[in-house]
This record gives sequence, C-alpha cells and structure tokens, in this order.
Amino acid sequence: MANVLISNLPTYTGNTNGAFLVMNNSGNTESFKVTKEALFSGYSQNAISPVTGSWTLSAGTNTVSFTVTAGESYVMWVNGNIPNGIVNWNATVTLSNTNVPVIGVQYGWYYLAGNALELTSIPSQIVGTAGTISTSAPAGSNTNTFTFGITNNSGSSQIVYYGYIKVS
Repeated sequence: MANVLISNLPTYTGNTNGAFLVMNNSGNTESFKVTKEALFSGYSQNAISPVTGSWTLSAGTNTVSFTVTAGESYVMWVNGNIPNGIVNWNATVTLSNTNVPVIGVQYGWYYLAGNALELTSIPSQIVGTAGTISTSAPAGSNTNTFTFGITNNSGSSQIVYYGYIKVS
C-alpha cells in the first residue's frame, strides 16, 4: 500500500480496540506503531469527546442542572433552538472543591424578540474578573452542580441541550 493517499483509504467501521496508529519520532527519522489505548492512556473518555445531554422543558418555568466532577477544568455549554426561541450559555471554568466558588467566565443570551425560550438565571457560583484575583466567598455547597432557570413560553414541551468537555 505504498504511496496511497489517506483520502483514498476505505473507512474502518469495526471495533477499534487494539487498533494501531502510526507515529513518527520527534525528528521524523523513525516510524512506530502504537495502540490507541497506549497513546491515549491517562485520558478519560470526556477528555477526548464531549459529555452531552438534554432536558425536556415543560411549558412554563423550569429549573434544570448538570453536575461535573470537582478538581477539574471544563468548557461547558447550553443550547436550545426552537422556532422563535433561542437560549445559549457557555463557560470555561476550573473547580477545586465543592464548597468553594468556581473560577471562570460565563456568558448567557436568549432571543428576546421571539421569547419562546427565556434564560432567566445562570449559575451563581462562577466568579472571576479578567486580570484580577478573586477572594469571593462560596456561593454555597455543591458548587460542581450548574443550575439554570429557563422559561418555556412555547406552550409545549421543548428540548434544550447541554454538554461539557474536561480540559484538565
């Protein structure tokens, strides 16, 4: 199979456990085969792929949440998109313990003109201002649970998606 372009190779659809990957040394003078398990050892599944989920919102006011493991850093998101209703939230955070604030940044937005979905509250435990050191008191216990208020004005149940990727 010498001189075959990767784009011309067939796609493998079987079980990849024990599959080999080809890699070069840092000087590109030798090539090696390595199992994907050995290459990615020490990484949890969600360090490579996101954890995702969804909430089914009933008509009216909803309080929803997801929980992550403390002692890690994450990129997180919430995304709901229905006719005349959009809610978006994202954050980059680091958690140490469940009884102290989460350091990071978060942004929330909803489509006011449509108002079918309304983001009414975002997690209160995320603290931090760029270029400063925070000494804020905890927002309470269980700061690894991220809670949102979302009002569904559409008149019927709607699905909103969330997810996160562990980055440390």
